[in-house]
Amino acid sequence: MIRENLKMAIESIKTNRMRSFLTMLGIIIGIMAVIIILSAGTGAKNSMMAYYEEIGSTTINLMTTGNADLGDYFTDEDLAALGELPGVTAVTPLVNSYGVIEYGRNSNFGYIYGCAPGFRAIQGVNMVSGRFFNEEEYNSERKVVVIDEPTAMNFFGSTDVAGLEVDIYSYAREHVITTRAKIVGVCKNPNATFFYEGMNSMMYMPCTLVNRLFYEGDMTIGDVYLKVADPAQKDSISSVALSAIEARHNARGRDAYTVQDMMGDVDQMNQMIGMIQTFVAAVAAISLLVGGIGVMNIMLVSVSERTREIGIRKALGAKTGVILQQFLTEAAILSLCGGMIGLALGYLGSFGICALVGVDPAFDLETILATMAFSAGVGIFFGIYPARKAAKLNPIEALRHE
Repeated sequence: MIRENLKMAIESIKTNRMRSFLTMLGIIIGIMAVIIILSAGTGAKNSMMAYYEEIGSTTINLMTTGNADLGDYFTDEDLAALGELPGVTAVTPLVNSYGVIEYGRNSNFGYIYGCAPGFRAIQGVNMVSGRFFNEEEYNSERKVVVIDEPTAMNFFGSTDVAGLEVDIYSYAREHVITTRAKIVGVCKNPNATFFYEGMNSMMYMPCTLVNRLFYEGDMTIGDVYLKVADPAQKDSISSVALSAIEARHNARGRDAYTVQDMMGDVDQMNQMIGMIQTFVAAVAAISLLVGGIGVMNIMLVSVSERTREIGIRKALGAKTGVILQQFLTEAAILSLCGGMIGLALGYLGSFGICALVGVDPAFDLETILATMAFSAGVGIFFGIYPARKAAKLNPIEALRHE
């Protein structure tokens, strides 16, 4: 009997192919959106976790607080003293700015990192070609820049661009500052696109140069990063570094400095991604509900068109349960087919979307199975009313139906 119901349901769907496809469309879109959202979101989380676990376990971020006075900001002497602490392998200041990088007719809005050569080791900046700027270029405020791989490919069609010059514009002191800088290297930063939405380029320049160009020598450094050799000593070195800088600035008891745990950024990012996923998944769920209503509507039309057929079957002895099963089977098949098509499109679409944001898609078998079960559930739920209506038809009245 089940086989017979399946056969009849498939024949009915094949008879009205276009109508069946349009009925499935809402479910296809909903399932596709859910798969893309979950795979991209999970991939982004995995990418961030891998990135932060790699650098966060050996990185200390020492920064000023709102209680800091002008004299509490970090100086070159502070950086040198912190670099001499036992267990510290690298120190870099960090000053962030925004700007436009331009070459010929190509231009991108981007993020400027003003840092020291040690930033590469501390933040895990991987070079694709060329090199990071060195101590001599840092100390002499040389006009050099390291750009990211997407910018190099977009501007030049190649990553072998060391020695070429680009123009960089930044807004400071209520006017635009322009400088021409020589590219010394190209780096690969898979997290750049995701972390800084709207930023199409990443640029690394000597902090000393950024200070002179964009701050006219009046820059204050409120962020310093330290790299430690042994992750097990990170907490103890953090305490020593905090005490040392407080002593140098006579800031004990004023809470002028703090140590920020980079893994705390991961929790904030995960919460943000989770909220976005939940919101967009809710929108996708509405599409699924619309698809379910479409299934119910088409099943009601099918019941109306096949009233006489139902009457004949009941007159020949078909039980109410058999009629009910037939129409529920048809609704479930429509939903499952829509779910499978949506799953395939979502799988393929995930690679395209994830490529745009620079992460690898992540697929969870449990999520896929739950999505397919939900798809079938939508069909069955919205198919109950039409199926019950068909099952309760009076055979005599059904036979009179034209």
